Amino acid sequence: MPVLAVFDAQGSWRDTHVCDGWITDHLAHHGVRWGRGEAQQGQRTLDSAGLFYLPTADGYLGLLFEGGEWVSIAADAPHFFDAGEGESPEGLPAVLPRFEAFVEEVLSLTGNNADDE
Repeated sequence: MPVLAVFDAQGSWRDTHVCDGWITDHLAHHGVRWGRGEAQQGQRTLDSAGLFYLPTADGYLGLLFEGGEWVSIAADAPHFFDAGEGESPEGLPAVLPRFEAFVEEVLSLTGNNADDE
């Protein structure tokens, strides 16, 4: 299940969306596509969960995807990828949550506990 979080320019968490249709439509405005299962030519399906950040005119979009999903972002579009391996993606603003903190916040927002997962 993908999660789309909207952050303002200061890195404050504003909105969270889990509806596939809304996410698809919103990402299309930013030239991003995503899907499940088999990737199209030139794309790679993620082996495990990953967090993409895309700068926007108003702040950032945080896109959490699970293994088995794929993301298509233009090669020249600025973005950051965090696979949760401990190292911060180069250039990612420090105010944005890293992978583990992002997942914990999503679990909290949905009434789940990270320790239960």
